[in-house]
Amino acid sequence: MRMQKLLSYIDAIGKWSGKVLPWLSLLLSGVVIFEVISRYVFNSPTIWAFDVAMMLCSAFFLLGCGYILQENAHIRVDVLYNLFPAKVRKALDILFYVVFFFPLAFTMIWYGTKAAYLSWVAEEISNTSQWGELIFWWKGLLPLAFLLLAIQGVAEFIRLLVPSARKTIGEAEK
Repeated sequence: MRMQKLLSYIDAIGKWSGKVLPWLSLLLSGVVIFEVISRYVFNSPTIWAFDVAMMLCSAFFLLGCGYILQENAHIRVDVLYNLFPAKVRKALDILFYVVFFFPLAFTMIWYGTKAAYLSWVAEEISNTSQWGELIFWWKGLLPLAFLLLAIQGVAEFIRLLVPSARKTIGEAEK
């Protein structure tokens, strides 16, 4: 029962991020529309819209990883995978999490946190932009996104190992 509660909390975090993401895409659309109108109607392009659009797009994709994992919507090549029996697929999933998923997630959290911290301490600005915006918060998205992904990965891994922890059909649709 405690494990189900923990998994419910983890899923709630993933659902929350899934609800925030459409607002980011709406904001991204607004920035791009503003830039297009400024550039082509008023012949007065901005120096900030491209960078803001790039940051919003990055945030959209990075922060959506945990939610997409929760919804089992990641793109995968499963031509051979689907030919295997269920037990072999489960073993391959466990192997994938242990050998690839968790090491990558924790490496990205570790090095992403270091990079974000160093960027924050140095008050790093973009060297590719005319705008010269601070980018430490943008670099902070990387460890945050991989933390959300890792947390959701832990929940999915537990569901692989403990059959009673699997989502029911009704839970998956909520």
